[in-house]
Amino acid sequence: MWQIALREGLNTILTYLDPLHLLLGIVPAFLISGAIAALLDRESILRFFGPGANKWIAISIASIAGAILAVCSCSILPMFTSMYKVGAGIGPASSFLYSGPAINTAAIFISAAMLGKIGWVRSFSAIVLAFMIGVVMDLFFGKAQIREMKEKGMKTSSSSASIPWKGLLVIFMLVAVYMVGSNIYKGILMVAALVIGYLLFDKEQRINWYRESWSLFKLIFPILIAGVFVASALKVFVPGSVIVKLFGAENFVSNIFSSLIGALLYFSTLTEVPITRSLIEMGMSSGSAIAFLLAGPALSLPSMILINRIMGLKRGMTYIILVILFSALAGSVYELIF
Repeated sequence: MWQIALREGLNTILTYLDPLHLLLGIVPAFLISGAIAALLDRESILRFFGPGANKWIAISIASIAGAILAVCSCSILPMFTSMYKVGAGIGPASSFLYSGPAINTAAIFISAAMLGKIGWVRSFSAIVLAFMIGVVMDLFFGKAQIREMKEKGMKTSSSSASIPWKGLLVIFMLVAVYMVGSNIYKGILMVAALVIGYLLFDKEQRINWYRESWSLFKLIFPILIAGVFVASALKVFVPGSVIVKLFGAENFVSNIFSSLIGALLYFSTLTEVPITRSLIEMGMSSGSAIAFLLAGPALSLPSMILINRIMGLKRGMTYIILVILFSALAGSVYELIF
């Protein structure tokens, strides 16, 4: 059993370290996060997403931002880290952290194609959950964040900042890497973003961009590799019969178990859809499937470790509990309605 688990973990790491996956899937995420920190004016972040900005507008925008991305929970972390580091409010930052992996265009249509009604409900529920998580996180920690920033002499809002179009152009081109299917187009877009960034920004700004990207890479990537290995190896110790027994009943307890297991395991982008379909065929209830789909892409063992490291234990664990609890509640609501 241990040998199989070791083999599974190593195989997943080898897949994760595939050169194309690294170059076109991981590197753009860190370049985006570095660009947010170095190429966007901090005043602009504060104007639209800062703790002092209109939280309803900021959280609403952040809740649907994931629709333009197709990234896993690990790839969204460097982007979230940069937003949070620059001064984004904890409410919109948390909504963005959830919506990135949970609500992307590819997931919406592939879920609908493979899972039917469950797929559509998953997509709608993810937007609602992203908004709810942002609101609750702001309610719990928003005032404390503003107080902490003021104690450090940091501004919490800005109404006069101009739109940083040059930085946004580079970031948009890097985001577009996740929106196209062909690896050739992905490569062209990434090279074009680097070239345009080189032309639009001076030497100091470019060095800051690369330095921020590398700093986040060193902070996050080693933990990701270790976490991916552990989460993949754990799958070997969870027999299919146990999964069906735990997740087959249509009740809240079953949904909580499903949400929790989904949160612990690591899923590459969209792999949760065929996995969920197989589990449904094995006897998983529809509510548990919803909970699994909502919690699985948004969390993983490595991402939970990093979230706590970035946000602090109290705020990080609150976010994790909210994702697991709200996902289970969404599954129960689905069972009541359908």
